[in-house]
Amino acid sequence: MSDAGIDFEKTLRDLEAIAGRLDSEELDLDEAISLFEQGIAKLRAANRWLDEAQGRVEELIATATGRLETRPIDGERPNAVRDTE
Repeated sequence: MSDAGIDFEKTLRDLEAIAGRLDSEELDLDEAISLFEQGIAKLRAANRWLDEAQGRVEELIATATGRLETRPIDGERPNAVRDTE
């Protein structure tokens, strides 16, 4: 697993820990607000990582003419086409 993947996994664990602490009834308001702000920052970081990962994930398709085209994993229109010959 790459360092980026490890960072993403750590971010998710941190978010889970923050959510667990926010569920605690023993927090004062200042601590709850601080945890909420930390959670929002971690969530934004995770979303940025997912956006970047989505941009990198492509499916390689061999066409009937022997050309290769890259296509987003969800099957939308091809991004690029190149000859393999």
